[in-house]
Amino acid sequence: MNSIVTFPPAFPELKLPRSADKWAATLDEERRRLQEDLDALREREANLREYEARLRGWQAEIDAGRAAASSTRTVTPTPFHRPTSKSPFVDDAALQAAWEKLHRARELLEAEQSYLRDDRIAIKDQQDTLKHREEELATREAHLAQREALVLAATVGPVPAPAPAKAKASAKLTVNRITCAPFEMARSVLCGKK
Repeated sequence: MNSIVTFPPAFPELKLPRSADKWAATLDEERRRLQEDLDALREREANLREYEARLRGWQAEIDAGRAAASSTRTVTPTPFHRPTSKSPFVDDAALQAAWEKLHRARELLEAEQSYLRDDRIAIKDQQDTLKHREEELATREAHLAQREALVLAATVGPVPAPAPAKAKASAKLTVNRITCAPFEMARSVLCGKK
């Protein structure tokens, strides 16, 4: 009754064939990409630290220049004194920022102007198309009115101008004539063939 029990191995075997080369290549590719990303981040961090150090140095120079300027001021400043070595606004960060804002605002204004111009052109084209369609519709209505008058004249004969008071009655008569005309024509054709 003693039977030997065998347990499966700690890692069961997969019944599907593994493509170890494929997985290894994919893992190597991912590791390479991660390493490149990490190197790029380190480079950016170093550039940012360098830039921060430059900015702090410039700020220190600006603060030192302001402190020196405030300490060397005299009670009576000399009028029309111009610096001879350099422009007074070369390193002014606030002035540079203001110029950048001005340039950016101008670019935005030009973009908005181009959009507005395009919208105006599109609206003008739509208005021209609408006017053209209105003219076509007016000519169609005129042709239709002429054809109706010809059909009415051919079926009824000349119609005297109705008096203003009798306009509603004549309109009803006209409608009756127009609607009855096809039936009367059919009757005459049928009666004529017998």
